[in-house]
Amino acid sequence: MKLSSVSKFSVFAFGCLFVLVSGIFASTDPNSVLLQWKWKDNQVLELNEYHDILFRVGARTVQREDKNRVVMKTKQCSSTKCLVDAWFDTYVRFGKTSGPFLKDKDFQSTFSLFRNGRYEVPNEFIMPNLRSFPSFPDEAVHVTDIWKIPAEESFDFVKERIRVTVEPEYTYVGKKNWSYEGFKGTSDKITYTYPIFYSKSDSINTPPNVPVKIFGFANGAVFFNSEKGVPEFKDVKLSYTFIFPNGNVQEANFHIQGIYTLRNQIGIAERNTIRDEVLNELIVGYSEDPNKRWKENTDRVPIRTLSDDPNQIRKDQVGEEPITVRTSEEGVTFSLNSILFDFNNSELKSDAEDAVRRIAEILKKYPDREIRVSGHTDNIGKFEYNQKLSEDRAKTVLDELVKKHKMNEKSISYKGYADTVPVAPNDSEENRKKNRRVEITLVLD
Repeated sequence: MKLSSVSKFSVFAFGCLFVLVSGIFASTDPNSVLLQWKWKDNQVLELNEYHDILFRVGARTVQREDKNRVVMKTKQCSSTKCLVDAWFDTYVRFGKTSGPFLKDKDFQSTFSLFRNGRYEVPNEFIMPNLRSFPSFPDEAVHVTDIWKIPAEESFDFVKERIRVTVEPEYTYVGKKNWSYEGFKGTSDKITYTYPIFYSKSDSINTPPNVPVKIFGFANGAVFFNSEKGVPEFKDVKLSYTFIFPNGNVQEANFHIQGIYTLRNQIGIAERNTIRDEVLNELIVGYSEDPNKRWKENTDRVPIRTLSDDPNQIRKDQVGEEPITVRTSEEGVTFSLNSILFDFNNSELKSDAEDAVRRIAEILKKYPDREIRVSGHTDNIGKFEYNQKLSEDRAKTVLDELVKKHKMNEKSISYKGYADTVPVAPNDSEENRKKNRRVEITLVLD
């Protein structure tokens, strides 16, 4: 049996391939399924996908491994759709190798996702980059059933956004096992394929870095959980060829695998509970009562925490504390201050090694959470130098976590910010010392 239906599709833009699939409502026919999302209010769907990429320009080839993390939070759901807030983070590492991911770009988006997989995204948002895909027919499907519904793929270049209409052909395969690096499940499998073709009729006014032709193909499989009505795993292969106004040709080939995780949203109270648990691990005698929070402890590296006012640091301990702990928009953040590094040096001192060890012991209790390491400097010196120093220090701390404390390198990334994210004005030596730091963030949502 062949099914055919058409859904209105919305535009989408540059970035990592983002695949969302529909869940399944129960059907009276045990051999058929009705494909529908089952998202609810206050839920989070997180996608971590890994890209094996090969670029080719003429005789030159470049291999790269990327990671994309997408976090989607439902704001409000009805019987027909959910309004979703989403955050898209991209990471890169060059060469066909293991090693840490460098945090690259981040995007924010708000859009509507309908129960049948159709998107509505305001034009100001460039993510997700693949919209109304996959979409599903209104009627139930059986094994070997095929359907086609238009979607759209888009590419964001410096001066132009190119939108390409595609028409995927989907096939329902049935319940199948999947596995990926320790993750596994049994889900309903949907395979798909579609060609990609774009040709600009007026190439005279095209900027030199914007292609006049794009062609290629996509094929892959998506697995989803029938009861929860959300995806579990994806395995996709993509191939693009770009032809530019001067005749240059670039090719890009992707093999993408991704894991989806569904959970409830974390509120402020739960964030603060996790922060208090972290502080209790770090500090002997820590109390949840802010008036009785500290007891003397001489056998541990000193710690400090922020008060309820994020601009005020508690002064309960005297001296120079190498670690501070605070809740942030991303989660719980440990800050290692400048005394853990020699001046203009990215090598860890012995005190820093002990501090990182203690933080690693805590982070290992949250194996499903992402860890971000960021380096920061004051504003003294050239920006380029500070940028490299901040990146080197962040990577040093990350290497310590991975190599010495055996943390999963795929869940950790690093980035240098130079002096662009100060915690104090760079108007005194005391304040500049606060800005010379490395931060480790346990990401919550």
